[in-house]
Amino acid sequence: MKRIGILILLTVLVFGSVFAGGNRDRSIVLRMGDNIPDRNNGYGAVFERINAEFLAAHPGVEITTESYQDQPWQEKVKIYATANQLPDVMKYWTFPAMMEPLIDAGMLAPMNKADFASFGYMPGALESSEFNGVLYGIPASADMWVVFINKSLFQKAGVAIPETWEDIIASVPAFRAIGVTPVVTNGREGWPLAETFDCIAQRINGDFTRVDKALKRTARYTDPDFVQAAEYFQNLVRAGVFQENLSTSDYGDARNMFGQERAAMYIMGSWEMSMATDTNFSENFRSNLDVIKFPLIAGGKADVNDVLAWYGGNFIISTGANKDLAYDYIKFFAERFADYAWEIQACFPAQTVTPLASDTLVSMKLLQIAADARTTGGTPGLDRSDSVFKEDHQELIRQLCALMITPSDFCERLDASAARAWNAAN
Repeated sequence: MKRIGILILLTVLVFGSVFAGGNRDRSIVLRMGDNIPDRNNGYGAVFERINAEFLAAHPGVEITTESYQDQPWQEKVKIYATANQLPDVMKYWTFPAMMEPLIDAGMLAPMNKADFASFGYMPGALESSEFNGVLYGIPASADMWVVFINKSLFQKAGVAIPETWEDIIASVPAFRAIGVTPVVTNGREGWPLAETFDCIAQRINGDFTRVDKALKRTARYTDPDFVQAAEYFQNLVRAGVFQENLSTSDYGDARNMFGQERAAMYIMGSWEMSMATDTNFSENFRSNLDVIKFPLIAGGKADVNDVLAWYGGNFIISTGANKDLAYDYIKFFAERFADYAWEIQACFPAQTVTPLASDTLVSMKLLQIAADARTTGGTPGLDRSDSVFKEDHQELIRQLCALMITPSDFCERLDASAARAWNAAN
């Protein structure tokens, strides 16, 4: 009996140690979610590379990822938020209307801004994910509002590369004489015109924060600088700077006019750097493609290195049980993402990167514009308020550029929409 008792005791000790060891070795599951279903290309391939490296550096950790397209992912986050079961790490939009409800509910974990100071973020990039002075996310990508140019058309017209909008106005007769439109952009959808308006206003007042102040009612769109910006924009249209059908020309029309060398300049975001390798366009076009900073305005208060840039692909972490591990992941991600993304041209990163030997001239110029940035504007004005304000802004700016309303009317009606949105939210 004594021998049997000893055997039972040893059995209990052995199995107890096995079970205890099993608990110690059991994987911690880090739940992630994003809007990138394709895990083999672009963003998704970069995420998978970083995830694999993180797992190699953290034995005993597993990663599970849910990925959906934009709208389904937004709906999924609402469901998880209602159940208080947000993923540990999420890719999400930092627009106030989308982030603030999660912050107010205490579902998002704050981050220490100093932990990301050495990762080369553009000025204003981290601030784009701050709410009430607290950092709640890190951006992955950046979009900059710039002017693409065709150098061969400038040479043909005998026109110098512009530094100011006055230079562009002066070049109109020379470009028109060779059958070329000076500047094109997508006017039909409205948002490119709204972002151009933000840039023109900043070139006049020197302050990107004026737009946010107008939306928060500490300034007004009826203030003199905004009225002057609306007048200036409309005068560019009157001077023949843009295509004749500006307010009805869509994205494809504008891009094709430029790519087919029927326009000398194209106002659009930095994502169009892909035109430099797009074989749908001629070799002559691709070899003469260049990009410049948004021009200054004579007498304005801006610096040419003030850039309308906004940030996306934001990563946030929830206040769940794995928030410390999730935070370790975010720092691991921030250290690697920019270089990995640039290596395969997955996006234009929100951090400085070293140019590659394979980079095109346009890519290198865009990297330099980002590196030179003194200030950045953050989220464009039309995306800082509610959806009704966005629609109003797009419709009003189209009417302004179609010469259907006066600059004063434009500013008064835009301000009324901003006031309505502010009052509804407060």
